[in-house]
Amino acid sequence: MGKKTLIFTLVFGSIMLVAILIVGINVYQTAMAQKESGHQSAIEVAKKKADLKQVDNVETFVGKEKQYIIEGENQKDEKIYVWVPADKKQKLMFKRAKDGITSKQAIKTVQDQGHLSELKGVHLAREGSTLLWEVTYLNQNDQYSLSYVDFTNGKIHKNMTP
Repeated sequence: MGKKTLIFTLVFGSIMLVAILIVGINVYQTAMAQKESGHQSAIEVAKKKADLKQVDNVETFVGKEKQYIIEGENQKDEKIYVWVPADKKQKLMFKRAKDGITSKQAIKTVQDQGHLSELKGVHLAREGSTLLWEVTYLNQNDQYSLSYVDFTNGKIHKNMTP
């Protein structure tokens, strides 16, 4: 290989590497902006309709419908969860934390089934008017799995292994 070919390959390779890096950063920033784009408006709605005074955490859940789930405290200093649908036609729902099971109880419910090998995460979720805990984990066959546990009664709503 000649000296000119080597220089051309290095320059061309460097340009391609920089271009791929720029595109990757742009895709990441766009994805993160979309994830958090509705958080502020969801907080404002929750403050008005759920008597929310303090926000501790906001997450986006996308199932059948997109939801913004807000954890915080109401005016009575009670821990509450607020499910704010992205679709304004759907009903906002909120519950005091003490009116449902905890994330640890949801994990135990899934563990008691005997499928959980490695816990990956637990988040609040919603399907229709059913408030849920979404437990993500690796099952005994190292398959990524999801179990939805009813927030109110602690029973398994649905198990999914793709």
